[in-house]
Amino acid sequence: MITIINLAEANLFINLSQTITHNDYETVLEPVIADILKQHQQVNVCVIFANDFAGFELHALVDDAMMGIKYWQYWHKIAFIAEPKWLHTLVTTIEAINPIEVESFSTTLQAELWFNEEEIF
Repeated sequence: MITIINLAEANLFINLSQTITHNDYETVLEPVIADILKQHQQVNVCVIFANDFAGFELHALVDDAMMGIKYWQYWHKIAFIAEPKWLHTLVTTIEAINPIEVESFSTTLQAELWFNEEEIF
C-alpha cells in the first residue's frame, strides 16, 4: 500500500507498507505526481519503508519502471528511509549511474533538510 504522508510544495513523502499494487500507482501516486508537476518543474520524493513492507506485485514493478521513465526529467531528489538491505545495494548502484540525486537517510527530517538545501523553484 502506498500512502501519502506529507506533501509540502514539491516535496512528496510516501509510506510503503504491506504489498505495493498496480492500484496504488494508478490511484494514489500517479495523480499526486501529476498534480505537483502542474505547479512545479521538479519533484522531490521521500520513500519510507514501513516495518510491514512485503514487496511489490509484478504489475506494480512495471508501473514503477514506467513512472520512472515517464517523469525522468522531473525527478530532482529521491530519498529512501529504512529501506530493505537489497534496496540499499540498488540505491548505491543507482547513485553511481544516475544523474538524479539519490540518498538514504534514517529520518524524514534528514530527507527534508536535504531537499531544502537548495531552492529548485
